Amino acid sequence: MRYSRIRRARNQRRYFSMIIIIFLILGGIYFFTAGTMGKYISGFIAPILKSKEAGQLVQNDPDDQGMELTLPDENGQEEIQEIQEDNNPRITETVKIHTMNFYGIQMGAFNSKENADTIGNELKGKGGAGYILDDQYYRVIAMAFLSQDDAASVISQLKNQSIEAQMYELSCPGLEMEITATSQKIEGIKSAFSLIQENFGELETIVKDLDKDKITTEIAINRIDEIKNQIKGKEEELNKYSATQEGSQVLSGLKKLLSDQANSLDQLIQGNVSDKVAISSKIKYTYIDIIVKYKEYIAQITKM
Repeated sequence: MRYSRIRRARNQRRYFSMIIIIFLILGGIYFFTAGTMGKYISGFIAPILKSKEAGQLVQNDPDDQGMELTLPDENGQEEIQEIQEDNNPRITETVKIHTMNFYGIQMGAFNSKENADTIGNELKGKGGAGYILDDQYYRVIAMAFLSQDDAASVISQLKNQSIEAQMYELSCPGLEMEITATSQKIEGIKSAFSLIQENFGELETIVKDLDKDKITTEIAINRIDEIKNQIKGKEEELNKYSATQEGSQVLSGLKKLLSDQANSLDQLIQGNVSDKVAISSKIKYTYIDIIVKYKEYIAQITKM
């Protein structure tokens, strides 16, 4: 009897040990498979979660506002374009266009265009612009200056020669525009306006130097050609920009203004450049015409 009890006790301990070993084996299998399955599930679900997060980022992009300028993807490389836009985020900046006043030498104002044309043609033969400005009257303008004192000085000289002349002011008001674009594009717009305003002074200086025999007609034409090339370069730069809504009127009008100026200067330098009087007259005429068109453009965008 005692032997049987001892044997049963040994068997119980053996069974208990086997149960513990089986439990440990099953536990190891469980933790191993759980870790493997966890990695598998994580690898499967993670891309889905990331795609959802990416979708939320796209949906949270701010709406386009104001005048938006974007470079078209000329090479069809959309990924490169997106990277460029990320590296050059859009900003909103107020662009200020300074007021410009011009003082014309008016040789007469007529109700009849024929009479104005007659005086205008006489002025051209003497080196004046002979520009006909239709402003309630047909005003004949001989020249225009950025300085009121310069205009007054010329009028005084004409009076000493018993020639009547009056001062006629052409005012181009300043304005402020809010432009939303990359900083590079905003600088492109600002530099275009600066170039236009600087060229007024350049053309006027060329006229003064030519009339005072400080430069030859060939030098005058070369300097005008340089101005024309600068304008064309700026026009090509702006042609890479696109705009939406009302901003497109500002940009398209600016590009047309530059294009017209380049064409006018190109026509100016064609033909015989040896006739100083004729060249001087053409430069003055073109100068005033550029002023008038700039004034019309500023008036147009001011009304927007």
